[in-house]
Amino acid sequence: MKHSKIFSLILISIFVLQNCTIPESRKEYCPENGCLLEKRENPNERYKNEGDKLKTNGEFESLDVLDEFPIPPKTPSFIKEGETPRPKKIFSSIGSENVEVRRLGEIYWIYVEALPSKSWPLIKDFFADEEFILTNDNPAAGKITAQKDENLFLTLEHGIKNNSSEIYLLNEENMSVQLAYFEDLAAYISLNLPGYEGNSIAAQGLNLNKKARIVYVQKEIGIEFRLPFDRTWSALSRAVDKADLKVVDRNRDLKYIQIKLEAQEEGFFTGLFNRDNIVDAEADYELVFSESEGNTILEFKKLSDNEFSVDELVDIINESLS
Repeated sequence: MKHSKIFSLILISIFVLQNCTIPESRKEYCPENGCLLEKRENPNERYKNEGDKLKTNGEFESLDVLDEFPIPPKTPSFIKEGETPRPKKIFSSIGSENVEVRRLGEIYWIYVEALPSKSWPLIKDFFADEEFILTNDNPAAGKITAQKDENLFLTLEHGIKNNSSEIYLLNEENMSVQLAYFEDLAAYISLNLPGYEGNSIAAQGLNLNKKARIVYVQKEIGIEFRLPFDRTWSALSRAVDKADLKVVDRNRDLKYIQIKLEAQEEGFFTGLFNRDNIVDAEADYELVFSESEGNTILEFKKLSDNEFSVDELVDIINESLS
C-alpha cells in the first residue's frame, strides 16, 4: 500500500512538471502592452531581399555556351493553347527497297525506299563508277556538284514516307536534266540497294528532315506536308488510288477530295433492327487542302455516320503515301 502511494505521487509529479514546462519556441514575451507569445522565425522562409549579383569581371564572356535543349521557335500552330495533344502517329516505314523515277510536270526525281544516309554512299559510288568529277560534296546539306560532259547538281532529301529518299538532278538552268541520267542512277541504286549495309554518318541529319508529319487541326488529326500544293495533291491522289478508296468527287481547283468508305461488317440482328436508321450519304469523308507558308495542310472532315474514325482513315492513307 505504501509503495502504491509513492508510485502515484511520482506519476502526478511527472505529469505536473511536463505541463508546466514551456518550450523555447513559445516562451513568454511581455512588452508594455501585455504578455504575448514569441514565435521562433521559420529557418526555411525565403529572404525578401536578394543579394548582390555575382561579378565575374568578364571572365566567362569568351566561353562557348552549348544550348543542348533550345526552346523551339514560335511557328503558326493549329492547336489551341493549353490542349494536350494525343500521342503522335508515325508514318509507315514498311517498304520493299523500291526505286522509281517519278515525274510531276517538267520535274523528275528518283524515289528510293531507304534513308538518305543509306542512299548517299550509293550515289557517291555511282559517280565514281561513271568517272564523274565531284567539285562539291556536302553530305550535311545533301548537295553534290558533279562534272563530266556538263555540270550536274544533285540534291538528296528525305521523302514523304518514313525511311525514304528523293533525289533531284538539275542542270545549270535549275531544271531537271535529261531523263537518261535519272534512269541510269535509279538502275544503279535498284541493283545495289538490296542487302546494302553502307551508311553515311555525315548525312545522318538528312534523316530528320521529313516532309510529312501528323498535326491536330481544330482537335482533329491532320497531316502537314512540307511541300507545295501541287506536289501534295499528286502524292495524296496516288495514295488514295493505291489504297483502293472510292473517290466520289475530286476538285483540284477547290482543293478537296471526297471519298466513300465501305461499311464495316455487322451482325444479322444489328442490320435487321437498325436498317431503317442508316443514312446512306454520298461521301463519308472530305479531304480538304489548305496552304500555309509554303506548306500544305490536309484536314479530314467527316460527312456521314460511318463507323470509320479519322484515325483509321489516316492509317489507311499513311500506308499508301510515298
